[in-house]
Amino acid sequence: MIRNNLKIAIRILWKNKLFSLVNVLSLSLSMAVGVILFTDLKATFDTDQFHPKLNQIVRILTQETNVEEQTKWATAPLPLAPQLESITFVEKTVKVRLAGKHNLQTDGGDVPIDIKFSEPSFFDVFGFKLLSGNAQSLINNPTSIFLTQKTAEKIFGNANALGQTVQFENLGTYTVGGIIQDPPLETHLPIEAMLSINAAEVLEKKGAIPNILQNWGNFKSAAIYVRLKSEDDLEQFNTTLQNYTRKLEKSSLQFLGQPLEAITPRNNDIKNDSNAVGTWESIKIQLFLILALTLLSAFNYISLTLARAFSRAKEVGIRKTIGATRRQIIGQFLTESILVSLLALMFTMPCVEILTHYIPEMDTAFSYDTILILGLLTYAVLTGLVAGALPSWLLSAFQPIQVLRKMKNIKLFRSIAVYKSLIVIQFSVTIMLMIVVVILADYEIKNHAIINSTVSPNVLTLDLRGEKHGILQNEISQLSQVESTLATNWYYKPMKKGKASVTVNGKFLEMYYVSIDPKTIETEGISLKSGQNFPHDIPQNREQYVLLNEAAAKLIEPESETLVGQTLLLDSAYVQVIGIMPNEMIGETAPLLYRYLPNEVATLTIKIKPNTELEATKAIQSIWENHFPEKTANLQNLKDGFSSIGDRIGFFGGLALIVMIIAGLGILGIASYSVETRVKELGIRKVMGASNKELVWIVTKNFGILILIAGLIGVPAGLFGGDLIRQDLGSSLVDLSFINVSIGFGLVAIVGLLTVLSQTIRAAHVEPVNVLKAE
Repeated sequence: MIRNNLKIAIRILWKNKLFSLVNVLSLSLSMAVGVILFTDLKATFDTDQFHPKLNQIVRILTQETNVEEQTKWATAPLPLAPQLESITFVEKTVKVRLAGKHNLQTDGGDVPIDIKFSEPSFFDVFGFKLLSGNAQSLINNPTSIFLTQKTAEKIFGNANALGQTVQFENLGTYTVGGIIQDPPLETHLPIEAMLSINAAEVLEKKGAIPNILQNWGNFKSAAIYVRLKSEDDLEQFNTTLQNYTRKLEKSSLQFLGQPLEAITPRNNDIKNDSNAVGTWESIKIQLFLILALTLLSAFNYISLTLARAFSRAKEVGIRKTIGATRRQIIGQFLTESILVSLLALMFTMPCVEILTHYIPEMDTAFSYDTILILGLLTYAVLTGLVAGALPSWLLSAFQPIQVLRKMKNIKLFRSIAVYKSLIVIQFSVTIMLMIVVVILADYEIKNHAIINSTVSPNVLTLDLRGEKHGILQNEISQLSQVESTLATNWYYKPMKKGKASVTVNGKFLEMYYVSIDPKTIETEGISLKSGQNFPHDIPQNREQYVLLNEAAAKLIEPESETLVGQTLLLDSAYVQVIGIMPNEMIGETAPLLYRYLPNEVATLTIKIKPNTELEATKAIQSIWENHFPEKTANLQNLKDGFSSIGDRIGFFGGLALIVMIIAGLGILGIASYSVETRVKELGIRKVMGASNKELVWIVTKNFGILILIAGLIGVPAGLFGGDLIRQDLGSSLVDLSFINVSIGFGLVAIVGLLTVLSQTIRAAHVEPVNVLKAE
């Protein structure tokens, strides 16, 4: 029976090539997004599944309690590790010191590499494999470094990395003693390079890195893992950990064990766990998107299938006449829909490649294994079943006498309210997304224009890399190509911000701040809204004054002018508000404090003479090299440092395009069905003298009304999305104007109407003689 249904399905699909192609492409496009989301979900749940004895590995969490709150951390103090080794049901322990990014110096410039310090037991407890080298060298040779395959390739290309020497800024020189195989799956503990715990001890003694190894209080940059002798020991282990509490000066620490399997999806209540993949909220959203796309694509299949109902009605009538049951008819149509879905799966992977290439946020690494292949096949079959369920049920209900006597009188529905609702929903979503895309594009265009008109192309920024700026700034100022220099973390738009607590008039707030050179306001001719600039004799060792921008001032006091001269508590020191700065000149309106903190200055801003960038760059780099030969100068044009939201536009634009295509294919089917069901009416109207234009308008206007209704839903939703973006960007340049909304709505309306016209224009070619001769 299945074989016979399959033969008939292949024959019918081949006979109706255009219908089959549209269905396959529609399903494959929506399934492509579903496959990306499904693969991402699988990667989330596969995280860390490559470790042996996974259910016996436990991470130590630290619960910190102070007067104000209780916080749970994904890290633990390293002095705890030796004490855990004495617990009888602990088989092994692993200490991991998280050092963060450090610059590896190469001929082509600095390469930031994430450094971790650990010990040989790391390779016993976890499933990371050494392709070369000996784990014991982490104990025997503190100058040995292990690199992952990917890191070694990034640094040395195709050359053999083993035995090569690498030099890190502030950490010293090391010899590559081993290569770590890249893990087959995602992990919450990503590795680029590993040094030994012994190397950390040496660096701590030199003062190159903070003291963590013997410090109970400095536990936020270290992790401890244990492997239990049995997974059944976890409850007893957590009970035992209660005996290892530790009291600090302002808080107390308690410890508990978290199974490695429980790290992913990430628990938002656990701090400092940034590498843990996914959250339950994101998983629910992905599942919802998969379901929504499946239903949308299924609706398109339903629309196109029912549009061809009349060509299939005679087939159903004849098959029932010769003895086919309704169950057999349903089986035949479901076989066709599943076959279309499986064919769509073949086209899905090229669609996935296109989406991941042009939409960066959809980038996903694919690892084809049995589970993924079975999952994709199951997803395709379920999509086919969902798509074919309604058409097979409706078409199988045809009565042979009714079908074979007068097919044109058959009505699949007494009304098409379901179709109308789904069309409205599809186009509402499309209109919303398109309005958001237009608003973002408008923001980017305006922002780019302001940058071009405001920010001079003759401004360079030099990252101080933690060095003092005094002598360096004086020497650079004397260059013939340089007009002025400023030691500041800000220039027109915040570049490097900090966060501070502000208390004033009983109100507690948290705000971002930048360290600003007192000369900035005078040099750039900035007009303060009120108050005055920092005094020339401002002390460097004690903070006395602060400037606020308009947004920060209004947040503290509606009548912001009255703030000038007031005293506020900034972190733990009282300072005086000396003036109100205008909001940023690039449309930024987020609250911001301007402080004079010379020890926090991280950037030199250098204004050069026109057409001297090449000479100035070489001269500045030469001065830098004279002072700091072990570090590379990070010098760039200020305009190059402004970030773009082009990727965000690409993501929303790609998503809007996908939904628009799916919605367009859906309306294509229902438009075809509408013309087919009204062909007799159109024939009579033509006999009565209706023109071709009138016939087209009669059929098209209903779809125009549906698109207008969709606009009544999609436009407010798009405005709501645009307002969220404006709040997120903190910029008045995000324009929710009538023009932007009209452009977004108009683009969708035009595409929708053109799609409808591709079918309804057939109404003009109705031949009354052919459609009415049977009457």
